[in-house]
Amino acid sequence: MDDEGIERPENGRIQRGDMLQRLSASLNDAGGIDRIIERSGYSRPHILSAFGSIDDLVVTIAERKATFLSTPLRDCRTIVDLQSARGVLIEFGKLAWNEYSTSIIALVRLMIAEDARSSDLKRRVYDAGPSAVAFELSQFFIKANGTGVLKVPETHLAAEQLLGMLREPLYEALVLHPVGSSASDEAGAVAASVDLVLDGCKRGRTP
Repeated sequence: MDDEGIERPENGRIQRGDMLQRLSASLNDAGGIDRIIERSGYSRPHILSAFGSIDDLVVTIAERKATFLSTPLRDCRTIVDLQSARGVLIEFGKLAWNEYSTSIIALVRLMIAEDARSSDLKRRVYDAGPSAVAFELSQFFIKANGTGVLKVPETHLAAEQLLGMLREPLYEALVLHPVGSSASDEAGAVAASVDLVLDGCKRGRTP
């Protein structure tokens, strides 16, 4: 049973899930980890008793977001044609674009504010977050390649290419200020990114 299970609060599962939800929601407000904890309604000792350390908390948040982003990819059981592959990637892309426009910006800024206390923490967050998402996307391309729907000889490169385009709002926000855009603008950007990658995969297919 996961963190949002229905077991009794005293076993820590419901409480830990609530902490993660509140802490993740608090990320969007400015401030370091102490401000985020304060806004969550839990005390620092309470948080530490649930997660062990602040580093473990940050890694768990990154892992939680990666799991959420990868849901469309993991839920895809079969890829019957190009349109079904495109549909999954569009769904994934919309989730990714939204997260890269909001909470992941906040997570990166938190890492910067905390000065990412060690290279070990940076590596752990990378492995739990970006690397995990790239792996799931690569697995999707492996599946599409295996069915013959796409020709993707280097699936990890296709995954990184698509993720790089979907991270556009994150790059802009870290250099400038978040740029407001409409839902149609975002949907268009996601579709264009997916289609560009798929076009390359189609051109690589054998007749």
